[in-house]
Amino acid sequence: MIASLSGVVAAAGLVVAGVLVAGSDSGSQPAQSGPKPGTYVIGQFNMAGGTTEHGGKGNPPADALAEEIEDRKPAFVTAQETCRDWDERLEQRLPGYTVLFSPVRNLERNPGTPARCHHPTDFGNTIVFRDGLGFDKDETDVHQLGSTDGDEYREMVCVRAERRKFVVCSAHLTPGGGKYLASRQREVATVRRVLTTRYAHYTVLLGGDINDVPLSRVLGRLYDRNYGHGASGAFKEASSPCGDAMKPERRASGLPRARYAPCRLGQPTHSKGKLDYLFVSPSVRVESSGLSYSEHSDHKQLWARVKWGRGAGRSGD
Repeated sequence: MIASLSGVVAAAGLVVAGVLVAGSDSGSQPAQSGPKPGTYVIGQFNMAGGTTEHGGKGNPPADALAEEIEDRKPAFVTAQETCRDWDERLEQRLPGYTVLFSPVRNLERNPGTPARCHHPTDFGNTIVFRDGLGFDKDETDVHQLGSTDGDEYREMVCVRAERRKFVVCSAHLTPGGGKYLASRQREVATVRRVLTTRYAHYTVLLGGDINDVPLSRVLGRLYDRNYGHGASGAFKEASSPCGDAMKPERRASGLPRARYAPCRLGQPTHSKGKLDYLFVSPSVRVESSGLSYSEHSDHKQLWARVKWGRGAGRSGD
């Protein structure tokens, strides 16, 4: 049966310039060792199980994601708006991967009851991770983010590889402005506090639908200070247009004055803009990133190729 203590859901691989790239690690490390130094593909995807357009579908969304994972062989994928039956389908289709599902509860409508997809099954967050990397479903934490408004209580689910002090987290934050903005501010503050205190000595990888744009003051609490524009956080954004850099880089423009590329931007992952993110510890080197269209979601899949351990290091400050 699928694990439903905290979260693991879904997706796979990376496309760079139209070329499929898989992680260099084969997943053969001893259990509990943690991901050894190397280059890996990571992914982030909102599966849209809560939408009327996509949430009522049967197996196609899960099958499409499973095919991506089979082809791209990522180390892990974080996912939101996932459905329990979709995750069970993923688990059936993906030998060699563990799928952790973390259900969430309603906040405003029938408070405290399980949230539901737009078909009769539980709704939540997921982390899908490759077996043999040292992650253990028994080393899973679910952090409530202190939501005050919105459809459901927002949470961050994390799975740990204790031996090498790695943690992978999946989070889905409250959308909208007004009173909902205040809830998202509180949620981001909680995410930041948990990642920098509970996991202070871990390599952190956070994937999520943060429901805010890169230059917002709220998101500045996660971006490393070197990104500027009011950033006050501690993390590198793996799908930044600057790649591994945090500070804007001088670019030749042919104009009398040099222009600078803003690093707190990125391609839209939704019709409302860039809402999906892959944040990593500054020690993780970002080699490339890209988006992939999905016909079964209103979000695009976000992929990055990253390197940690020997030969990585902080290059952006």
